[in-house]
Amino acid sequence: MLLCNTLAAQEVLLPLHHPAHSASKDNAPVELPFFDDFSSPTLSRNLWDLGGAFINQGYAPLPPTIGMVTLDAFDPEGFLYTYTSGQLFTGDTLSSRPIRMDSVFHPYSRSLSTSDSIYLSFFYLPGGGYGNMWERIGDTPEPPDSLILEFYNPTQQHWERVWATQGCSADSLFAHTGSYWQFKEIPIRDTEYFRRGFQFRFYNICSLESNNKLGILSNADQWNIDYIYLNYGRTHNDTAARDVAFVNPAPSLLRHYQAMPARQFVDTELRDSLPLTITNRFTQELATTYGYTVTDDQGSTLASYNGGMENSPVYWRGHVYQTAPAHSKPALNISLPVGSTHQPSNYTISHVLREGVGGDIHTQNDTITFTQTFGNYYAYDDGTPENGYGLTSTTPNVKLACRFNLNTEDTLTAVHLYFNHTLADENNSIRFFITVWDDQNGHPGNIIYQDNYRRQPIFEGFNRYVRYLLDGPVLCSGTIYVGLQQTSADFINLGFDRNNDASSHIFYLTGSEWQSTILRGALMLRPAFGHSATLAAQEVQEPDAQVYTLGNRIVIETRTAAPLSIYNLKGQMVYQSLTPVGPSQTTTPALPSGLYLVRHGNATAQKIVVQ
Repeated sequence: MLLCNTLAAQEVLLPLHHPAHSASKDNAPVELPFFDDFSSPTLSRNLWDLGGAFINQGYAPLPPTIGMVTLDAFDPEGFLYTYTSGQLFTGDTLSSRPIRMDSVFHPYSRSLSTSDSIYLSFFYLPGGGYGNMWERIGDTPEPPDSLILEFYNPTQQHWERVWATQGCSADSLFAHTGSYWQFKEIPIRDTEYFRRGFQFRFYNICSLESNNKLGILSNADQWNIDYIYLNYGRTHNDTAARDVAFVNPAPSLLRHYQAMPARQFVDTELRDSLPLTITNRFTQELATTYGYTVTDDQGSTLASYNGGMENSPVYWRGHVYQTAPAHSKPALNISLPVGSTHQPSNYTISHVLREGVGGDIHTQNDTITFTQTFGNYYAYDDGTPENGYGLTSTTPNVKLACRFNLNTEDTLTAVHLYFNHTLADENNSIRFFITVWDDQNGHPGNIIYQDNYRRQPIFEGFNRYVRYLLDGPVLCSGTIYVGLQQTSADFINLGFDRNNDASSHIFYLTGSEWQSTILRGALMLRPAFGHSATLAAQEVQEPDAQVYTLGNRIVIETRTAAPLSIYNLKGQMVYQSLTPVGPSQTTTPALPSGLYLVRHGNATAQKIVVQ
C-alpha cells in the first residue's frame, strides 16, 4: 500500500489483482525444452495447470520480455482467499503440467540422466516496483512473506522444496546485485526426478497488514516471474538467450488518451512518434528489422512503416535497450478518416520485430498490437487497474476531478466508472455525487452539473465498467472536469491504471483549495457523450434502485417511480410501498436478521442481508 501525505488528506493507492486465466489440463506430458515468457495473453494450455497466478503486462516495470506472471493474495476469481488473516497464509500457485524428464525425442530418442546438465531457470521480482514512491506498482512482500519453488518427486509422490526467498524490496535486491529482475538457476541432479511425471511449482506465502480504515485492507505481497526455461545441455549461469523482443505494451496512437470520442478527434491528437522498448537478450549485437501496419475494422491496410535493419545492442552490457530512432521511436505519419466522418471506429496497429530475416525461435514476443478506439468516450486508462485509488480525509468534504479537453461542443450523458472489489464489499456503503466543473485557471471551477441522486460504488466483474447515466444531458465545451463528490471521508477505491500517466489531469479537494496529484497513473473514469452513450451495451448499467442496510432496517434509494416490495426467504412479502416520482429514499421498519430480496419495478431483484 502506498501512502502519500498531503495537507489534511492522504492519497492512497492499493495493490490490485486480476483473475487467473484458465489453462485446461490434458493427459499428454510436456517434452523438453520447457519455455514460457508469458508474452501471450493467457496461460499456455500445453504447459500449466490452474493455480491462481495470472498473466499481465503491467505489474512490474521492464520485464525480460513483454508479459509476466504474478502471484499474490487473491484467488482466481479476484477475492481474498477465504483463510486470509493477519497470520501467514498461502497465496497463488503456478504449477507446471507433468514433464518428460525421463527421455528426449529430438533429434532422436534417448534417456536422460544427471550427466545431461539439466537446469531450471527463471527471473523474479518482488512486487511494489522501484524508484520514486509515487510511481510504484503493487505491494512489496515483507519478511516473513516468501516465494517458494518445489519439485514433484514422481517416485516418492510428494513435493519437495528446492528454493525459497523472503520478502524484500526490489531496491534492496538492486543494491546487492546491480539488477532489479533477479536471475535464478536451479540444477536438477537427483535421479528420482528423472521420471515421467516430474513437475515444478511456485507459490507465495502472504500476510495482510492490520488496518482499521474502511476499504483499505486488500491485496498484497505480489511476486512477478518471467522467462521460465527448463532444458538439458545447459551450463551454470546460463543467462543468455538468442532472443530479440518487445518489452513494453504497444502504445496508443494518441498523445494524451487511450481512447476518445470520434466526434472529438482531430489530426493534432495523434502522436508524432511511437515509443517502443526493444531488448536483445543475446551476448552479442544482433541485426533486427522492424515495421508496423495500421488496419481498419475491415482489415484494410491504411498505413505501413518499414524501419529497415538496425543493430540491436546487448542488454547485459549496462542494461541498455534499442536506441535507434527508426526502431525505438518510429514516426507516425498517418491521417485517419475518422476525423472527417465522426463515425465510431477502431484501428489496429501491429508492430513486428525480427532478428535478421527469418527471426529467432521465440516469435511470440516479436509482435505487439494496440487497438485504437474512437467511440463515444474519453479514456486515459487502458482498462486494467494495477492499484486502487482513494482519499483518506479528516472531513467529509472529499472531491475528485479529472480534466478533459473537448475540441468541439458536445453533450455529456454518462460516466463509466470502475470501482475495485474490496474486502467484504466495504466500499459499497460509500455514497457520492457525479459532478462536472468548468475550468478556472487550470483547476476545477464552477459546478455545471451535479447529481440529485446519491450513487454508490458497484463492482460487476473484472474490467467491466459500470455506466452511470446522468440525470440529463450536460452541454460541454472547452476544458471540463469530471469526477466525484463524496458524502463521507471513506476510502472509495477507484480503479487506477499505473501504466499510463495522466497525473497532470487529476485533482482532489479535501479542504478549501484544489490540489494536483503526485501519483503517476490514470483514474478509471471515462466520460461518455451523445445519445449513443445512453444505449451502450458493453458496460454494466447502474441499477435504478440502490439498496443498503442501516442497522436492522433496509434503505432503498430510487431514481424513478415504481412498485417496491421486499420478500424474505420464505417468499413472504415483508414490506410494500409505491415510491413517488423523482429522487426518493425509503427506509423500512426494523426487520429480523436474514436474507431479503428487494424488487423495484421490473428490475432484477437485489439481495440484501440484515444483520
